[in-house]
Amino acid sequence: MKTLLRRLAIPALLAPLALGTGATPSGAMSLSLSDDHVRWSGHRDPADARFAITTEDGKVTLLLTDHVVAVQLSERMVHKVRRELRDKREDQEDNALGMAIASAVIGTVEHLIDDSFVCCVSDLRDVSYDHGRLRFTARNGESVFEDADVCDTDVMASFSERDARSFVREFRRLKGRD
Repeated sequence: MKTLLRRLAIPALLAPLALGTGATPSGAMSLSLSDDHVRWSGHRDPADARFAITTEDGKVTLLLTDHVVAVQLSERMVHKVRRELRDKREDQEDNALGMAIASAVIGTVEHLIDDSFVCCVSDLRDVSYDHGRLRFTARNGESVFEDADVCDTDVMASFSERDARSFVREFRRLKGRD
């Protein structure tokens, strides 16, 4: 059940941003991730990370700290979603029911965009770059972050090769395997 909630929470709440217009806002996205090694955590400032890379489309940032690897919406995407939420709230000001629905959805989405998915570095055996994507392996051999998707795009295949290989080197340096 915990895995299912992670997979559904963001898509289910971001989809209604159109608030009855039938349109999907340009910044709408879904983030699905299922993994027993991954948990929700607060949004992390990339400036405080040991190392951070952002997908080539600018939607997601992968951070490495001394203790965790985090996958979260990029700062740019968080600002874009907040701007669209504000616009949607303003669009509903003349409609009491629309405003009530907008407030409920927007409040929840605003909370979720400030979160990240994290995995403890100590739970990871290795990170590699293989066939155009980052691969995280847990100590027990299981794949981690294997199904991290944004807008049906494989996040781990969305980093430039140079950035991905740099992330691998920094992870291995942290783990003492450089």
